Amino acid sequence: MSEKVERAPYALIDGDSHVGMPLDLWDKYLDEEFKSHPDRPRHEVREEDGLAFFKCGRFSFPPKGFRGHLPPSGRPPGPLGGVDAGVRVREFMNPEGIDRTVLMPSRNIAPAYLGVPELGNAMAEAYNNWLSDMCNEYPDRMFGYGILNAADTDHALKEMKRCVFELGMPGVYVNPNVIGNTPDEYHTLNSEHYHPIYEAAQALGVPVAIHGFSDPYIEGFDRNWPSKIPLWSDINGFPMQGMNSLLALISGGVCETFPDLKLGIFETGVGWVPMMLDRLHERMEKFTPMVADSAPKMKLDPKEYIQRQIWFGFEPEDAFVESFIDWTGAPNRLIFAADYPHLDYEPGQTKEYLEDRKTISDEHKKMALHDNSIEFFRWEDTGAPKI
Repeated sequence: MSEKVERAPYALIDGDSHVGMPLDLWDKYLDEEFKSHPDRPRHEVREEDGLAFFKCGRFSFPPKGFRGHLPPSGRPPGPLGGVDAGVRVREFMNPEGIDRTVLMPSRNIAPAYLGVPELGNAMAEAYNNWLSDMCNEYPDRMFGYGILNAADTDHALKEMKRCVFELGMPGVYVNPNVIGNTPDEYHTLNSEHYHPIYEAAQALGVPVAIHGFSDPYIEGFDRNWPSKIPLWSDINGFPMQGMNSLLALISGGVCETFPDLKLGIFETGVGWVPMMLDRLHERMEKFTPMVADSAPKMKLDPKEYIQRQIWFGFEPEDAFVESFIDWTGAPNRLIFAADYPHLDYEPGQTKEYLEDRKTISDEHKKMALHDNSIEFFRWEDTGAPKI
């Protein structure tokens, strides 16, 4: 193993990087009961007009019109560091001086969108088992968000406990909505459908991560977002999902109902947060009866909920970190997100953030790179890295 580059006198923590899509995941990890199921989750890398699309059941990503590329035959899409722990450590963690990384699912996992809860459950279990095995190759440095199938809350509660107590995962991940087969089976984060998950996570002290992305493409599903606008998915889809999530959690009463629940919103940037707070404050001031009627459970100033229980992932080149801190007064709610191995990641970005970002204080940098993750993931502070 190559030398790890020391960047600071404390452990550097990356709270949001991604794993890829092993092509043999289901063959190796899917429960035997579902391997012969006619609708078993299968990964398909299909070609249309020379572009690569990834499909699992009725879930397809990216949406049609996205310009991707085809991987070499037999290779998983994306860099090998997305599926190979050794490559990730050698090519990313050591050169960047990252001591710990917490791994998010990528385009391959969306159990709440399959429309068949039993298959979504099997899908989540298989993924979590694979992720646990990958992390166990570097158990002191690599950790995972256990994914829950929010479509089946009974199973989600069991899987949450398994992920935390058996697999040792420091947090869980839920899709930002549930898409069933009828409109009645569509649920957003503020729906009471999610409440059992929140209640259990609050009781266990487990943080719940929401990863923004544009609403998925599902054939025949009439709630799909229009995606014919160039760059819609990347430019609008991610921050819009963050806006929807924050509004659901704050004005939808989730934070008020579960005051000790730790929530994280990732992959959406943070520049939109001041704008949302400004608009919320304006509505609360000028349309007080309407706000009281529409959001009766929102008892606090919106930024107080952020200060109390909502963390945000940010990439080191995000130009709006300073604005977020000014508007929220919550530098302790930012989590550094390298976003490896996505194209957003640039080698050397950690060093650049630490040394060249002069408009952010050293204290706030340490919060984002260390302290805030220690609190969010319920880790003990290890001080200076010894890895």
